[in-house]
Amino acid sequence: MEKQSWNEIKKEKLSDEINHQMIWGKNLMAVRFELSPNSFIPIHKHESEQLTMVQNGRITLHFADQVDVTLGPNEMLLIPSMVPHSGSSGPEGCDVIDLFSPIRQDFIDGTASYFAEPEKTSVDKKNESEITQEIEEKEPYSELHGYLAAAGIRVPIEKLREYPLEIIARYAYEKECVTMGQLRAAMGIDKKQAKDMLRTWKHGDDHSESSYKRSLERIVIAPNVFQQTVCGAPSSGSDNTKERNGREKDTEN
Repeated sequence: MEKQSWNEIKKEKLSDEINHQMIWGKNLMAVRFELSPNSFIPIHKHESEQLTMVQNGRITLHFADQVDVTLGPNEMLLIPSMVPHSGSSGPEGCDVIDLFSPIRQDFIDGTASYFAEPEKTSVDKKNESEITQEIEEKEPYSELHGYLAAAGIRVPIEKLREYPLEIIARYAYEKECVTMGQLRAAMGIDKKQAKDMLRTWKHGDDHSESSYKRSLERIVIAPNVFQQTVCGAPSSGSDNTKERNGREKDTEN
């Protein structure tokens, strides 16, 4: 046994918005997260049981079939194995410690699905074909539902499934709830397919697509903070979002 301190444990970048530190033994892992203000963790699930404990700030945990749970300082939540969930921090950011049992090997290897750039490390690292197969096996509606939920947009997943997948993808992208890289991963498409999809979106809507989007807007439930600005996009004037910032450049990254 050896005494440890978070001050001495290396801090690593999980994504542009999240840093983390880790310590683990044979059966238990502790991970300390620093979440930037208004950041989010995409929907995911894992074999490990998870105990989330908040030190500072607030985090809201989102579940597909359950009510959201918001945790503040000294509050905690136990998440059972294989329960899909996502998370979003408040405007002040959040410091969280998660306990996992068994340990998260995907954290150790740098292969967790929400790493910004998964590292290629040990012989236990999954090869490219396995990663590609994993992406193809993801359920796109669940992935996009998680991104929307993390951004504060509530739509029952059974309702989402009533709409064409591309309509849901376009809605999430135009509301700036998801980047093109995240959208590609969720839908299992490559850069060329993403460019073709953006090109199709840019050249206008047909009547049926516009009708789908209007009906989707009607079933959206968002907190007060999103009523005037949803995910950074004006709630009125969908034309403005269509022309926003030439985001086709995302596919070049």
